[in-house]
Amino acid sequence: MSPLIRKDSSRTAGTAQANWVREFRDLLDSNEPGLTFDATIRVEWRRQKGGPGSTTAYEDAGRAVRHIAESLASQRSVLRWEATEQDINHDLRRLLPWCTEGIEILRAQVTLHVDDHTHATAQRIAQLKREETLEELARRQTAARVRFMQDEILRTPATARLYLLLEQAAHHGYLPPGVDADQIVRDVQQWHPKAQWVVVAQLLHTFLGKLTDKDAGDLLRTLHVLFLEYGQKELAEQLPMEPGQRNSERPA
Repeated sequence: MSPLIRKDSSRTAGTAQANWVREFRDLLDSNEPGLTFDATIRVEWRRQKGGPGSTTAYEDAGRAVRHIAESLASQRSVLRWEATEQDINHDLRRLLPWCTEGIEILRAQVTLHVDDHTHATAQRIAQLKREETLEELARRQTAARVRFMQDEILRTPATARLYLLLEQAAHHGYLPPGVDADQIVRDVQQWHPKAQWVVVAQLLHTFLGKLTDKDAGDLLRTLHVLFLEYGQKELAEQLPMEPGQRNSERPA
């Protein structure tokens, strides 16, 4: 048990009122699991005038100050022990003199210390957190880049080619030899979302998605016959049809 020291608030014995000083040490939890502040807590107090005596005043004074110190320390890293000490003492000074549990706390001071092992452990934890944050940021950036490539760059062959050329130009400072800029422009325009053939292709894709397997097969046979009638045998052969489905007549 820490020593209890009596101080007299007056040199006149007849009017002297006893002040008591208690100093003790404790461990205060930080916001890092398992890491603590070494705390030395000093409290000067006296019983309130006219109040009943209390045999627990010795413990009450220390506990009241310790609770304030614990509350703030639990929100802080041990790496910031000096700032934490300053803030605890600032909060205590704002409360003093402080009456609680039948006692009057006149002065209170908390001194914090962190040993070398605890400090080094906290630094390692902080470094791991920084690395984890950077890795998470890198993952998000990569995911965003992949989505951009899928949604924008690889959406059409023309945009993919244009992006590749721009990347090469940015890296080398010029377009690669043999690049036909006019042809690239024509390709991009050809694949424009409002281009006639792109709109038709999108409509066909939507239409096919709403057909049953049987109706989709009938439509493919119709396209097969249509391609043949226009002399596009190679295109007709590229249609995804079973060999037995191919015929030279439209389905009934």
